[in-house]
Amino acid sequence: MTGSIIERAARALAQSASGHDDWDSLDPQHQEAIVRDVRAVFHAIREPTDAMALAGGEVIRNVAPAETAVGHQGDAASTWRFMVAAAMDER
Repeated sequence: MTGSIIERAARALAQSASGHDDWDSLDPQHQEAIVRDVRAVFHAIREPTDAMALAGGEVIRNVAPAETAVGHQGDAASTWRFMVAAAMDER
């Protein structure tokens, strides 16, 4: 997938609002406003909840010291996915 996570989130937010992918047809000011909203959300969720930390801990618990750098990157990506999934399940 291409683009920064901020851009991907902004495109998803715009698509959610309009019902179709029209990011490229939005005027630059509207795109920037959506990007600002996404950055505000990321700022708000920077600190994980207890449930997110617990979910991430499950992945970290399985990390071996002899693992390769690529393996650690995969573990970090899995940790992020598990933590975000836990956040999405919270009410």
